[in-house]
Amino acid sequence: MAKYDKVLKRLEVLHPKQIDLSLGRILKLLKRLGNPHLKLPPTIHVAGTNGKGSTIAFLRSIFENNDYKVHTYTSPHLINFNERIRVNSQIIDNENLIELLEECEFYNKNDPITFFEITTAAAYLCFSKKQADILLLETGLGGRFDATNVISDKICSVLTPISMDHMTFLGKSIKSITREKVGIFKRNRPAIISPQTKEALEVIEKEVSQKNIELFKYGSDWEIIKKSREKFLMRIFEEEFEVPKPKLFGEHQIYNAGLAITVSKILKDFSFDNKKIYDGVHETFWPARMQQIDNGKLKEIVGKNYELWLDGGHNSHASEMLLDNLKKWEKDNLFLIFGMINGKEPKEFLTKIFPLIKSLQVIPIKKHQFIGSKEIQQIFKDEYGIIRPEKTIQNAIKYITNNFTGGKIVICGSLYLAGDVLKSNGSLIT
Repeated sequence: MAKYDKVLKRLEVLHPKQIDLSLGRILKLLKRLGNPHLKLPPTIHVAGTNGKGSTIAFLRSIFENNDYKVHTYTSPHLINFNERIRVNSQIIDNENLIELLEECEFYNKNDPITFFEITTAAAYLCFSKKQADILLLETGLGGRFDATNVISDKICSVLTPISMDHMTFLGKSIKSITREKVGIFKRNRPAIISPQTKEALEVIEKEVSQKNIELFKYGSDWEIIKKSREKFLMRIFEEEFEVPKPKLFGEHQIYNAGLAITVSKILKDFSFDNKKIYDGVHETFWPARMQQIDNGKLKEIVGKNYELWLDGGHNSHASEMLLDNLKKWEKDNLFLIFGMINGKEPKEFLTKIFPLIKSLQVIPIKKHQFIGSKEIQQIFKDEYGIIRPEKTIQNAIKYITNNFTGGKIVICGSLYLAGDVLKSNGSLIT
């Protein structure tokens, strides 16, 4: 076990028995640390249900391509915790990470605090010590009481699509979830939003009217006009731009890219070259988002007759995006390898996908409580015959390759599962 894993395990034990939704715990720790959250670079704060990580990846690529120094904070990680904290575009090294975590552990004085709160404090401490031109900050859960929402002087807020997820914490309707997400909006600071449902828009527009926020809305201030095989045409205000399609797979990534481009166009204190923006968008990579695995240990098992794809989406909106991609492959044999943690909704995720697939292998997710194959079979009794439990990802792949003649294998249902898969494949995230 790496030394930083031992520190992380100690921090997990500090988790309070009852969580009150407030920022009190992290603010108390930050005060003891010297308020590092007040000493950060200009910050762009990103919330939403789906597309947060991809949007930050596009933004990071745009800023880096224009020679800006960029810090990023994202979650969850896929393979190693270090992935969450990038300092001037580089994943933090073990030595610095351990030092930061132990400093936060010391100043926390064994007080109850959530794992996300204390590790977010460590990220602030890190970013406050290292100069950069911009900090890209992703919320963990919700927005209003999220540990990332202690930063009051952000340069803008960004909202990706909102859908049903984390209902236990955020509420059981789009409106209640949106009320939590728009909690990141700050008075007199602009907000840029992606396409949203009517219910979400009602909440967003009420919030911006109360806080004197300049809202840049999809459909009126920016939009995707046309998509072709290699490019897409978008409008920002009265100006149109032709942009090379991102390498990230899926039509939804065009909207994430468009959102990031719009952010770059409304920032007044930064200068961007259009070609460098477009090159940044095109070259963006973000793992486990309809990622084709074309080398590594698992690809060796798959062989030449199959393509292997990985997607970490885990809610109804993500399943719609996955469904759109699968429909384009209807002529191929399609196989799903599926894992989902407890508390998620497999029925919503899988119902529309079942007619397209030849088999569904259900596998466990390491170190997490997961939904088993028997539960999936109970939900989908009519599909009982094609649902099969497997103990490992390797066994699931071998079953498919031994019983069918070729096609596309898609592994999906959880970012935690995606991390297990990348680790099994011997993949590295840099």
